Amino acid sequence: MWLLKYFCLVLLFYGAKAQPDGGVCKTPLGTSGVCISIFECSPIIALLKAPSRTNEQIQFIISSKCGFSSDGFPYVCCGSKSEQSSHQDNTFIPHRSIPSRNECGWQSQNRIFNGEKTNLDEFPWMALIEYLYPNGHKKVACAGSLISSRYILTAAHCVVKDNPRKGGQPINIRLGEYDLSSPGQDCFVDAGFRICNEPEVNVGIDEIIPHPAYAGKPNRENDIALIRLDKDISYSDFIQPICLPEPNEKSRNGERLTVAGWGRTEHGRNSNLKLKLAVPVSDFSNCSQIFSKEGINLIEIHQICAGGEEGKDSCTGDSGGPLMRTLLTGDSRWMIEGIVSFGAIQCGTKGLPGIYTRVAPYVAWIHKTVRA
Repeated sequence: MWLLKYFCLVLLFYGAKAQPDGGVCKTPLGTSGVCISIFECSPIIALLKAPSRTNEQIQFIISSKCGFSSDGFPYVCCGSKSEQSSHQDNTFIPHRSIPSRNECGWQSQNRIFNGEKTNLDEFPWMALIEYLYPNGHKKVACAGSLISSRYILTAAHCVVKDNPRKGGQPINIRLGEYDLSSPGQDCFVDAGFRICNEPEVNVGIDEIIPHPAYAGKPNRENDIALIRLDKDISYSDFIQPICLPEPNEKSRNGERLTVAGWGRTEHGRNSNLKLKLAVPVSDFSNCSQIFSKEGINLIEIHQICAGGEEGKDSCTGDSGGPLMRTLLTGDSRWMIEGIVSFGAIQCGTKGLPGIYTRVAPYVAWIHKTVRA
């Protein structure tokens, strides 16, 4: 049966450029591979043998083409299993520690450029990473998202040794934060009523798990990581997990997603308050062309372009934070669709979208990696 599926897909391979058997090539992930017979590439064969495939997996197979043999059989650019693991099988057994869709995404209600202030209890899954520097100084920088009572989802570049925090070591996660200038409980007055949250919660780090295929600069493929907390945390109105997407959930071009954080503001400094901003999903082909001029090769399967409006962007300090939307089922709960990865040097530049790691392709990896 899988051979029949294979020959159906072969029809889509015609038009591939010829390439010598064994020649060096680039996989759809942008990593180095070898152009070999499709029958010799075990990751591709595993996909072809699978009982079903997502559109992204089919596109991955087609994009792997690199030529044909003299007798008409296709060659594919074959990388390592670890490089292609997220495309081999998007089916998984949900880990019991990850909340179900009925138990996540709830809220009572670099800063974000032109962002709006959030409410005290808005986006209660937002987390901050605190770093310890060689001089003994501590500082919060990157953000993240609580996805269970024990795990934070963030960007790999925020936690790897060559991270941009200039030598800082992640040592602590802060949850339930709102105003960085106000230690403890945060309050404000609304219509004559004094409204307060609960004091922030600081939790130690047990383990840092960057994606094994994270490639670093300039492309930052697989820019995603998990942080395991050193203890379970208790949920409250101000600390809640966000939902993960289904492996195939995906926003359309032009849809407005929400990004939040404490990153750099248009005034050139970090915001003390948690802010939010709506950004549109950008056309990926146009976005890819823009960044390719700077030597950056984006991968649509793994990355999202969003933003590109004058003065409105996620920025330094927002790295690792969530790009969010309400669930596609139409209710008011929220899921994380992307993770702030990188963008233009000048934040909020018209026509230059921000780049976000697409979370959906990594859901299987997340469930296989977390533990109780």
